[in-house]
Amino acid sequence: MRFIGDLLLINLSAIAAFLIRQYFGDLIIKDAPSLFWPQYLQLLVVLDLFYPIVLWLLGLYDKRQKRALLEEFLLIFGVFSTSIAILIVFLFLGRLYWMSRIVLFTFWGLSILFLSAARIIYRGNKSRIGLVKLDLSQLINGLAEQKNRLEVKLREKVSIIIVSTNEIGKLKKCLDSIKMAQIKLPLEVIVIDNQSLDGTEDYLKMNCPEAKVLVNKKRLGYSANVNLGLKAASANYCLVLNPDVAVIPGSIEVMLDYLISNPRVGIAGCKLLNEDGTLQTSVRRFLDFRTYLYRFTPLRGLMAGSAIERYYLMHDWDHNDNRLVDWVLGGCMLVRRKAWEEVGMMDECFFLYFDDVDWCFRMWERGWQVAYVADAVMIHKHMRTSANKLFSRETREHFKSLFKFILKHGFRLPANCPSSIE
Repeated sequence: MRFIGDLLLINLSAIAAFLIRQYFGDLIIKDAPSLFWPQYLQLLVVLDLFYPIVLWLLGLYDKRQKRALLEEFLLIFGVFSTSIAILIVFLFLGRLYWMSRIVLFTFWGLSILFLSAARIIYRGNKSRIGLVKLDLSQLINGLAEQKNRLEVKLREKVSIIIVSTNEIGKLKKCLDSIKMAQIKLPLEVIVIDNQSLDGTEDYLKMNCPEAKVLVNKKRLGYSANVNLGLKAASANYCLVLNPDVAVIPGSIEVMLDYLISNPRVGIAGCKLLNEDGTLQTSVRRFLDFRTYLYRFTPLRGLMAGSAIERYYLMHDWDHNDNRLVDWVLGGCMLVRRKAWEEVGMMDECFFLYFDDVDWCFRMWERGWQVAYVADAVMIHKHMRTSANKLFSRETREHFKSLFKFILKHGFRLPANCPSSIE
């Protein structure tokens, strides 16, 4: 209904503007507007197509978006004004002089005004979730208390799966953090050496004889390596861990207790912090068609910091409570064996990216849940190389995985995931 109402408003406004010009003045050009009626109708058809599409792209027809913010409307008008100004330029190039230059300059001015105003408001309203610095000592003390309590009741075995590709420095720190966590649960550490050339295999043989080491004869993608670890694991709960993650004592116990207490949760992630104690937003909502455009086209720069981006990154939540989420970052995922045996392992068509998104997507499709456990905390030295190098191999792999994900799942959402029922 809103779509139809907007179309009526566009057409009634255009007709009213034409009649006013026809009967009440010649402020722009001396020729009677009726001489240009065919061109006027053509423009009206263009507006009928253009405005609703852009309104939809900006999220005005999405019930999931909470968009009653001044900054959003300023941004919308700014984008509209810029688009209309570009349209008018093309009309001039086509020698349609019935369009006044006054109109062109007006829309250029409005676009600058609205976009500048929106940016000013962004500085005041932009979420500072990623700048929140947490008290690590307080978190560690709290986890120590939970660790002591949970060690009494937990008896389940956990398999930790780590994939390392020429990351021996990070791997050493990760394995040291697991030892320092003094985990009293039955524990199995599985390291997949993805054809490293930095002495990873020799180091593991000398310093971690208790670890199960799998050495690839050829380099594989991340998902294929994780699957090798899942096949080799003997526990009912498998922790997929990046080598750049440091385990804080008590976190694995807290995550395990959450999965045991919530039998429909197939995958659980934890609170990840940067090395300086600031929060990483390690959970996301699933992408829809409009969000794909915002994240993987030039619109990303224009819409940076907007409510749409904050909604996707879940900046509308402080990350301090346990909750169900669409998907969690693959750097730290505790997975239930029963869930991955039913849903399937990671899809090996994803070489480096979107494997975690796809896995969580399939979990929701098959009736399993994905959860964020805020009480469990780990340190993640995360670096997205694809975000900084436009033509890097990582960027190419990112886009290849994106297209594979779209081909596989389209632009739909699982019917039971949190973003579908909000």
